[in-house]
Amino acid sequence: MSLLTKEQRAIFDEAVRAHALEILNGGEEGLTSPIGSPSKHHHQRPGNRVKKGENKILAVMDAEAHPCFALDENDPNYDSAELNDYELRQTRVGPRTDVIVAYKNAVTAIIEEYFQTHDARETQRALDETNKPLYQHFFVKKLVTMSMDRGDREKEAAAVLLSALYPHHVDPEQLQRGFERLLESVDDLAIDVPAAADDLAMFIARATVDDILPPRFLHTNLEGLLPGLRVGEKAAETIDLAHGHLHAHHGTERILRAWGDSDLTPLQQAKHAIQECLTEYVSSGDVNEARRCLRSLHMNYFHHEFVKRALVLCIEAPEGHETAPRLLGLLKVLGKSGEVSASQMKIGFDRMDVVVEDLVLDVPKAKTRLEGLRLMAKEEEIHPMRE
Repeated sequence: MSLLTKEQRAIFDEAVRAHALEILNGGEEGLTSPIGSPSKHHHQRPGNRVKKGENKILAVMDAEAHPCFALDENDPNYDSAELNDYELRQTRVGPRTDVIVAYKNAVTAIIEEYFQTHDARETQRALDETNKPLYQHFFVKKLVTMSMDRGDREKEAAAVLLSALYPHHVDPEQLQRGFERLLESVDDLAIDVPAAADDLAMFIARATVDDILPPRFLHTNLEGLLPGLRVGEKAAETIDLAHGHLHAHHGTERILRAWGDSDLTPLQQAKHAIQECLTEYVSSGDVNEARRCLRSLHMNYFHHEFVKRALVLCIEAPEGHETAPRLLGLLKVLGKSGEVSASQMKIGFDRMDVVVEDLVLDVPKAKTRLEGLRLMAKEEEIHPMRE
């Protein structure tokens, strides 16, 4: 039984049929986006057991290559009895602090060069080459703190870089953790940079506007984050200031211009274009125009934003409105033609887990609607349900 009403089914089918008719009439077909195959290289977890002759060998990996694993007596899986059956071929593991220090030195050099060149692509490449995804929060903290010692030009450059790195070069959780570490250290930062709380508040507001930091970050439990935090300390002041920036009259415009009258970044421009494209499509129902609009962005790696914003519009629309079936029809066309890859479709749906937490403030049934959209997406073979 279809999850769509008869009227919604007609709207959904109309969107899909428009694309099919164009192909039958000799129109343009979808430009298939290559879908990257999963990497064949898998990291071996330290402690995997192999046999060589009659002796078992316990491989202890270098902590620098795998900072998240070690032979730790506090590890829940640790069993000292098992060690009697193995030969330790490597017993000396470099101190974790040495790895962190080396990483911090490396990213400091990367940031220094970025402030001179403003070359975001080269910075992306250099950061990827460090191959330390679990340490990226150190990079986020270092980037912001180094900009505080400089002028507005560097602060704006730092904000632009964070948007350019998110989410493919800096993981969303690592970015949020970086801002948490900044809140923890803002009192110390204020010793050398008196305006640290003001600067950090603006960075938090800017990251929220740029959609790389979820609005719920402003509701961070400071007592849980900072045990023993006293009222009046800089962390609480910073959060209050960020709230003020975001809720001020014309707050978004003021935040975007805080460090200079700069143009929108490419990602910000893309977000605006996507929103306009989807809004126009909901009004007109012109599938082919929506497809042309998406292709004109030339940003295949950012198609998940298109999917996410389409789902947000579905949730925000009044119940029974044609928005949801119309947009789901468009997503089916884009997925079937390959114009939006399966991986980008998945990322877009997965990102809604974070977004829906903020949507419930204005749409109490947001989570229920999201599950309904996922069920419809599975039924129409747009995106499979997660196990």
